[in-house]
Amino acid sequence: MSDREKTVSGAAPLYSAFIADILSQPERLAALDAAAAARAARPLVGDIGRYRRIVLTGMGASFAALRPLWLSLVGKGHSAWLVEASEFMASCLPLVDGSTLVVIVSQSGRSAEIVVAVEAVAERGGRILAVTNDASSALADGADAVVEIAAGAEAAVSTKTYTNTLGALLAVEWAALGHPPGDDLARACEAMDRYLATWRQRVDAIKFAIGAPERLFYLARGSSLASADYGALIAKEAAKWPVEAESAAQFRHGPLELADPRLTTVLLSGDAGRERDLTAALERDLRRYGARVFRLGSDAGDGPLWIPEAASSVRPIVEAPPLQLLAVALAEAGGIEPGVFRHLGKVTTEL
Repeated sequence: MSDREKTVSGAAPLYSAFIADILSQPERLAALDAAAAARAARPLVGDIGRYRRIVLTGMGASFAALRPLWLSLVGKGHSAWLVEASEFMASCLPLVDGSTLVVIVSQSGRSAEIVVAVEAVAERGGRILAVTNDASSALADGADAVVEIAAGAEAAVSTKTYTNTLGALLAVEWAALGHPPGDDLARACEAMDRYLATWRQRVDAIKFAIGAPERLFYLARGSSLASADYGALIAKEAAKWPVEAESAAQFRHGPLELADPRLTTVLLSGDAGRERDLTAALERDLRRYGARVFRLGSDAGDGPLWIPEAASSVRPIVEAPPLQLLAVALAEAGGIEPGVFRHLGKVTTEL
């Protein structure tokens, strides 16, 4: 019996719901109809140049998932803002008028900031593209177009809702910028499936290598910074372990002073080329100062956070499972049940 079968059958009841959510990601991503998602978005984004401004907003993992789309839009010269929903409501509403597109991402479609944002954007005449797992939510009801992430029910901390959101936003990008979908998502599904087939051995290898770090940073550049932000978030949520995510470039501007044997870093390698060259340079400096360094990428060799090579468009999807299993490893190291909320619920309803 495989690791996957043992868990789903209930042989690991302590965290079967959380692990089952993690293991279901390849299947749920395969169920996402990217062509249908692109068609749903096209009435709003097919002529993306008509907007003076594009605002991308959300909270938590939904906000982290927006970074790759934002980078693609600004990389093509579009005036796009990436603003978390709370700050958007507090300080950035003047960005919205009749020539503004607001892309709002929320797996539930009914968290506190999102409900308020939908009403405020509509009052100012902005257009709303909703990306959500609930087509009957307040977000979907108030939007001009809805892209469903099709992640299915999720029991615990964001896993498949995050990876399916990345997939749905990739479809939005294809609709907006004319990129053909190709088979990148299918290959990402296959890569995740192969990686997760031996999830238990991977968790054990991560625990053996990383242990219970006193100080833990996830460092990345480009679209991999979405993965770092997401990974740090779920480490805090699922493992109750303090982890900080930061731009690898920003880390050189002060936080590098933390580097000593008490510091553990996970460096997300990113795209081949300049990103990886810069990551390698930072790794050399961190090791020189005594810090522990673990690579997360296809260049990680036999390290505990190796992932299969993936196209840059779907690399953030493939980076998610190792960070999820790292959260499991940290929870086990701390002696707690991973993925179970103590103070929060699945949906945050307080501002």
